[in-house]
Amino acid sequence: MQFLAMSRGPLVVFMYLIVACVARYPLFECPTYAYCVAQDTTVSPMKFTFASATPEVDSFTCNGIASNFMNACCVHPTGLEEAKKHKRPLVLNSSEFYATYKCREVKGHPY
Repeated sequence: MQFLAMSRGPLVVFMYLIVACVARYPLFECPTYAYCVAQDTTVSPMKFTFASATPEVDSFTCNGIASNFMNACCVHPTGLEEAKKHKRPLVLNSSEFYATYKCREVKGHPY
């Protein structure tokens, strides 16, 4: 009976990896505030447009977001939820992205 209980853990991890592979969206970890961010390098200073990251088991994904989005993790909340209430995009410049909200790009897990 104990064997069955022990075998569930690896099975859950295995199934989680299969789902990530099939979905073809990289998962990323963020202990604070996770976002999907489009970086516009054609302007100076650079602009970052935010979208919600989809929470998974213990990670996040930018599933359903345009392919030019990158994973981002910020130390402070950016106000995206408030912007969405007013149906406007949240756009930050590079100073706000890096200094004010202390955001950084996060590479996805290579599943």
